[in-house]
Amino acid sequence: MADPLSVTASVIAVATLAFQSCKATYSLIDGLAGAPQAIARSKTSFAETQTTINALQQTLTTNSEPPSGLDSILGTIDLEGTLKSVQRLCDEFATAITSFTSHSTDGKFSKRDRVAVNLHESKISNLDRQLGYCQQTLSMVLVSINLIVATRTADDLQRLDDRFQAQEQALANLDTQLYNCQKPPPLEECSACDRDADLQLIAELRKLCQDALSTTITKRTGQKFGDMSTDDQSLAMQGIVGDAHDGVEQSFGKMTTSKNSRAFQGQIDASSFAAMFGKR
Repeated sequence: MADPLSVTASVIAVATLAFQSCKATYSLIDGLAGAPQAIARSKTSFAETQTTINALQQTLTTNSEPPSGLDSILGTIDLEGTLKSVQRLCDEFATAITSFTSHSTDGKFSKRDRVAVNLHESKISNLDRQLGYCQQTLSMVLVSINLIVATRTADDLQRLDDRFQAQEQALANLDTQLYNCQKPPPLEECSACDRDADLQLIAELRKLCQDALSTTITKRTGQKFGDMSTDDQSLAMQGIVGDAHDGVEQSFGKMTTSKNSRAFQGQIDASSFAAMFGKR
């Protein structure tokens, strides 16, 4: 098992490589004037993937300090495999496009290359589709990571709980969508090797999606409190008052009380709270 302290840094490094490959491939496509639609429409996938990975990098970098719990999250949501798949797809796409467009210039797309692209349109479309699967899954997982990190400082747990439930449903829907994509395209549209790669990628993405769903459910709500001191005759509280919240993760520092002070940590129903902290 990897050292937990190195998990976040490792994922950031892999994400950086994936972003660089994606950016380079986008620039390659963008520089092909008059390119056929099979190539031109792929710009959208590469642009969206860049945006998603950049957002992921920002989240990981911003929350890389231990108190965020990010190492623990990334220990159960393995992003590296999918990020490496993104890098591989971008590199494969760039290699294929460079090969198919060897006679074109920055200002003109040659007729010979146009024929070559048309002949290999299924390969280009397949790589573009696979990249789209990766982008959609990474984007969804990023939402889960941001939600889980937010639980460390959230004060409106009911609102956050609603967002968690919506995210859990979205992840379940994505898993179903990926499952339905496992049906391979007809033989005439891609090679057996391409079909195997497609199925392997989808299986990888489904596992990432399922891991994210499991972790999101487990970490649905949480609170982190520091030390708290109370003066003479003061009242103190830390935690949730009202309806019980299942799956709440709470951690507390040291609470100090003296003389007539009353203290509470954890979860407490409204009536018990009133009895404990009401007028006497």
